[in-house]
Amino acid sequence: MSGVEAPRRRPVLPGWMIFAIAAVVAIAAGGLTGRVIAARSGGTGPSDTVLRFFQAVRDNDAKTVLSELATPPADMTFVTHDVLATGHLGAGAITDISVPATSSTVVPVTYRLGGETITDRISVQPVGNGYKVSTTLNSGGIALKGRIRAELPLSIAGVPARNDTVVLLPGSYPLTTMTDNVRYGTGSLVVKRLTDTPTANDLKLELSESGQSAAATAVAASLTGCAGQKSFAPAGCPFKLSVPTADPSTVAWTLLSSPAADLDVTVSATDVTKSTVEVPLRMRISYADGTGVVSQELASVQAVGTIDLLSSPMTVIWTS
Repeated sequence: MSGVEAPRRRPVLPGWMIFAIAAVVAIAAGGLTGRVIAARSGGTGPSDTVLRFFQAVRDNDAKTVLSELATPPADMTFVTHDVLATGHLGAGAITDISVPATSSTVVPVTYRLGGETITDRISVQPVGNGYKVSTTLNSGGIALKGRIRAELPLSIAGVPARNDTVVLLPGSYPLTTMTDNVRYGTGSLVVKRLTDTPTANDLKLELSESGQSAAATAVAASLTGCAGQKSFAPAGCPFKLSVPTADPSTVAWTLLSSPAADLDVTVSATDVTKSTVEVPLRMRISYADGTGVVSQELASVQAVGTIDLLSSPMTVIWTS
């Protein structure tokens, strides 16, 4: 019938083309599977192992952490749920773990620790039908020998550190000792990567803010006691004046400087009970010399002494 368009037939693809398209789709699907396999907890590839390991660290799952290691540490004191949970509070929290799929035995991993993005490369080795993490934790252990004072035993995340080396997984672990006046490092030990070990400064003994305040109080109390002595040469004090003919009972000392503002305390390298304290000192003395009252300001001196940082209250012994 004229004027009526005949229906169009869809072209029929040759069999070889249908097969080629199907193959491309299959390859694409396989590639997608390869990209997301690292997010599947049941996988057995290198990336799966590393992902499970870091997820277990994040979740404070010490049992799984140890099971994913090719060689678990001999000392597992600090690889426990409680220690990990403490180390992952606040600044030590681990989030945003990302492990790309790879068949390599060196697996890249990225995560955030306390707001900082951390990148690392984790070695794995074949074990049975899968892989285990073979990276050496803390490069063999964090050395404490020679860094921890016998008079100031250290606790990490509330657990006493009794061995010469310890193993810590990524996190931020509080360091405490028998007093709040002195601390190791900044008061916490941050491990960012599996192989990390602290520097000497990370465990250096330092005076805390409360210790600085306690030392200032001790120095002020000592100098006040010195100023209260009716003597031209107060016993055990860092100032004196020689006036052989005057009456010591008329002496009145006045402290003109501010010890708390200018105090400098150096923690002893061998014995914190004999640490060094220094403070610039200005004193005024008044006394009767038989003809009237004399008032005299002494030249500024640098008072130096030792301070016991473990005593409560702290005690000062002036040496000059």
